[in-house]
Amino acid sequence: MDFLDIYFSYVKMFIKSRMEYRFSFFSGMLANFYCYFITYTTFWVITSKFTAIAGWSFEDMSILYGLNLLTYSLAGTLFWYTVFHLENEITTGNLDSYLIRPIGLIKQMMCRRFGDTFIGQIIVTLFFMAAAVININYRLTVWSWLYLIMAVFGGVLIQSGAMIILGSLSFWTLHSTELSDIVYYGIRNFVHYPLSIFPGYIRIILTYIFPWALINYYPSLIILRKVQTAEEFVLGIFSPVLGILFFLLSIFVFNRGLRKYTGSGS
Repeated sequence: MDFLDIYFSYVKMFIKSRMEYRFSFFSGMLANFYCYFITYTTFWVITSKFTAIAGWSFEDMSILYGLNLLTYSLAGTLFWYTVFHLENEITTGNLDSYLIRPIGLIKQMMCRRFGDTFIGQIIVTLFFMAAAVININYRLTVWSWLYLIMAVFGGVLIQSGAMIILGSLSFWTLHSTELSDIVYYGIRNFVHYPLSIFPGYIRIILTYIFPWALINYYPSLIILRKVQTAEEFVLGIFSPVLGILFFLLSIFVFNRGLRKYTGSGS
């Protein structure tokens, strides 16, 4: 609780300082809002032209893509600028200064830079997801809403864990940005669409090797009542729990990497 007080005080001061340059602050958010608004518009054009994508309507796609984008944006406000780009902190020598302070390294890095540019993505995602929920052919039950909240929580943990693990690669190899971009952005982009349109081995990779499908695809099957197999149901129901386990794994990997760190040499 003490750290949360510190963190929210930091965020308040960060926003206040950014508001000194209002144009820069709002233009960054607007750019992200516009970019992802266009992406949603693309989904609308595709589903309007072809009626649906493998049985997924625009509303379905809004929830599928929205879960991925929302959880990415929330995790990004915490870890993207610093932990995911840990390579920069190591090569510049900044990481050494963190290690002499009486607070955990990840906590310090969270407080170093708040991802304010992700706010635009969060706003556009909430808008389209809310519209999708209103326009689907059935009402979500109380249990569906509770599950949706848990799915978002689990998705944020998976996204955060991925940023931490990929950032931790810099402890072993300083130039890890290219690999991280391929794994995190290149491969994760597959789950912007229903996995049913891809070959079976893609589904296996995105479920059991890189757990991107646990962020949005399997939870969407539960929410949208599209579950067809016991495997899909189990993966969907337990995705929040798996998110917790994956995040704990990321902390373990980060701490193991930190033990190997011997300083920048400067």
